[in-house]
Amino acid sequence: MNRRNFVKAVAMVPFAASAAPLSLAAPPVGDTRPGPAPAAAQGPLRDRFDLTLGRVLHGASPAYTREFILADVRPTPERRFTEYSGDVSGRYIGALATAAHEFGAEAPELDALVANVIALQKPDGYFGASFHYDKPADADMALLWGNGRLLVGLVEYYRLRPSAPVLAACRRIGDFLLRISPMMLSSQMRESFGAQHFASSYICWTQQTEGLASLYVVTQDASYRKLAEQIAAVIERRPGDHVHGYLTSLRGVMDLHEATADPQLLRQCEAAWQDVADSKDLLITGGVPEGWSPNNHRTEGCAEADWVRLNLALWKATGQAKYLAMAERAIFNEFAFNQFATGDFGHRVYTETGLPAGGAARAWWCCTLHGLRCFPAIHDSAFRTRDGELLFDLPVDSRVKTAALSAAAESSLALDGTMRITISAAGNQPATLNIRRPQWAETVKLRINGAPISAPLADGYLRVRRSWAAGDVVQLQYEMPLRSEPKENSRAVYSIGPWLLGAAASDNPAYFNELTVNNRLLDAGSLDRVAQQHGVQRFRVPVAAATFRYAQAEYPDQPSTVVLRALAEQTAQPTTSWELKLLSEKSRA
Repeated sequence: MNRRNFVKAVAMVPFAASAAPLSLAAPPVGDTRPGPAPAAAQGPLRDRFDLTLGRVLHGASPAYTREFILADVRPTPERRFTEYSGDVSGRYIGALATAAHEFGAEAPELDALVANVIALQKPDGYFGASFHYDKPADADMALLWGNGRLLVGLVEYYRLRPSAPVLAACRRIGDFLLRISPMMLSSQMRESFGAQHFASSYICWTQQTEGLASLYVVTQDASYRKLAEQIAAVIERRPGDHVHGYLTSLRGVMDLHEATADPQLLRQCEAAWQDVADSKDLLITGGVPEGWSPNNHRTEGCAEADWVRLNLALWKATGQAKYLAMAERAIFNEFAFNQFATGDFGHRVYTETGLPAGGAARAWWCCTLHGLRCFPAIHDSAFRTRDGELLFDLPVDSRVKTAALSAAAESSLALDGTMRITISAAGNQPATLNIRRPQWAETVKLRINGAPISAPLADGYLRVRRSWAAGDVVQLQYEMPLRSEPKENSRAVYSIGPWLLGAAASDNPAYFNELTVNNRLLDAGSLDRVAQQHGVQRFRVPVAAATFRYAQAEYPDQPSTVVLRALAEQTAQPTTSWELKLLSEKSRA
């Protein structure tokens, strides 16, 4: 979008409240702006993306109207958290701009919104209420947090719609951060805003790494890179602190590593990952809490999205399987579970054995938008290239276009354990498709155009090299047995494929009562073929269901049966309670 059109958009759209949420739509006829990526394949991932996108664009309670979004950059007090100046507006802009690029939809109404936003920028470069340079307080840290999220969103928009006014606004935020950096990098500030400040703690400063790294990439201004490096050097995981802020800070360091190839930055993030992975703050769902121990009583959709994206970034940078496996576990379990039936993301309280219904909250002010932003990162990570070969890493629906092969992956994994990869274009020379066999699959059986084939397995991948033609179909059949993993105190967790299983109160009401945690499974379980017929609705996972006999703690002489289902099915229903760590023993004679 050129400057003339941008100024025209500013003039045509008043600052008055919009009566309806903004929307995505097709670009005008004759639009010559850079086009989006090819449309994403339809499937479970796209269904989940569409659910949240629809909620953001057309949902209520609350509706994301233009006035509602602009409230945090003016700021005005008609909703929660407007002191985090630029938080909702930045997340909204960035999520829709990135989704438009990755999933093939245009967002022309964003132009006017962004014009409205940057018109509200203060002369000093920041957005929101006045910043107190002499003695920053919690409100100033909140302002810094929101401005960091807005910088990220505006740069992501700029990548979709390059324009001089938007880039100038981004640079003004960056220059504001440069101005205050001597004060903000001081040990006094680090000590003054410890973990007890939580969402207004020092992470409001360290999370600037993401915006600064992005700004460096689009401007090549070394001053932004240098400041991002200085901030990276003071990032630390402090007990009780805000997980989302810490992980966002690390994601910014990974972005900086991608831009500079500095190995020290990668080592920092790998060490930080290992620290989390070895801690009790890594949840069995593959996710992380809202606050680090001892403040780890509930989850947060923002932190789950950050953990997924950090793992995917580490996987791309290193090729180490542990990062992909961790991302996969989080995507299929914690991230999916965190998505409400409304499309929102938010909070869930957890106990030693499960996830009660009480305490669930839709965090429209951050998690819903940050969750939406996560989908493009997942979609972009299903395929990759290495040494001229195409690799299929993550079993989700996606598309890819390369010189040797272009393909679309369609997932029926939740229904029957299969996926289809359809070749849409191929070169004249033989090409190689490498298909990952995850640890949760005993085997992956292949068919090409209906005919079974054998393929050598090397380093966890089935290697198929041949002359391909457009229209070739590769069918993948994942063999996924029921697995159990022992936990402490004679408890176990169960899974099928990538899905963690649990007992849900919604379809096992008799299992839940005052002594629920002391119910005891009596046998090894069997795949529930009858229950699989039940799961045809969207977001159900009928392939992952198992029936167990169990002894009810309150009347053990009357054993009954319980069906364990995929935790991811929570999205298909109103919020309910789940038990995950279950007492178990072998059947008695």
